[in-house]
Amino acid sequence: MLFLIISCYDNDADEFKKNCPYELAYSGHYLRIPITVSPHKLQYKVGDTIQISTIFSDSIYDLGTRQTFKIEGFPFKPTALLFRVKNDNAHDSGFRVNELKIDSIYRPYLWYSNIYADGFNGRTIYENEQYKFEIELILKEPGRYILLFSDIFQDYNASGNSDLNAEANAITFEGKCPTLPYYLCSMIDSGDDNLKHFQQELIYLDEKVYRGKLAHIGSNALDPLYPGSIGLEFSGFFGFEVIE
Repeated sequence: MLFLIISCYDNDADEFKKNCPYELAYSGHYLRIPITVSPHKLQYKVGDTIQISTIFSDSIYDLGTRQTFKIEGFPFKPTALLFRVKNDNAHDSGFRVNELKIDSIYRPYLWYSNIYADGFNGRTIYENEQYKFEIELILKEPGRYILLFSDIFQDYNASGNSDLNAEANAITFEGKCPTLPYYLCSMIDSGDDNLKHFQQELIYLDEKVYRGKLAHIGSNALDPLYPGSIGLEFSGFFGFEVIE
């Protein structure tokens, strides 16, 4: 019986290797989605304007297989929250106290929350082998801010509503492993994410908003943000301060 179990396991492994001939760094297709913040700074002044965008080729790098794949027509749906964390262990919505501009071509949907922060969903434009989505944020109020810029695909997976990702999961491409799931890794690409300067704000959000779900990628038990299912570096987290 033991020999039979081992034999079946080996056959399964051989079949997997045949359909997925890569040395995996992660157990899935972890598609790297670049996020650009411009100008990219740690500190801004009231009156400044920030452009936040995700513009990238349809030849997308996969952190899981360490390969680049051409992926056409993927329904990327950017989503974002902006927290302003106050000194009195409270927060409000950065999108509510500043001015957010999104072109209607991105089909934006704005929503409001008293627990998290106001946010939006949208859709990328796909044309000429390129994906594109961009917003403008005009800074009106000083404070210390934490941005989360991700994709609704990840929200649906995390909330147990993966059936809502049917459109995205139906997309295939040459080289795709049939048994590997998708993950979308939104990563700050224009410079440092500044999170090392906002550890207290992150700890506050982890305790009061995300209930222990935040974590740095590669963290260990000595990290105050451990363990957690939301990887900060894969979820488009970015910290910045606005001064008068």
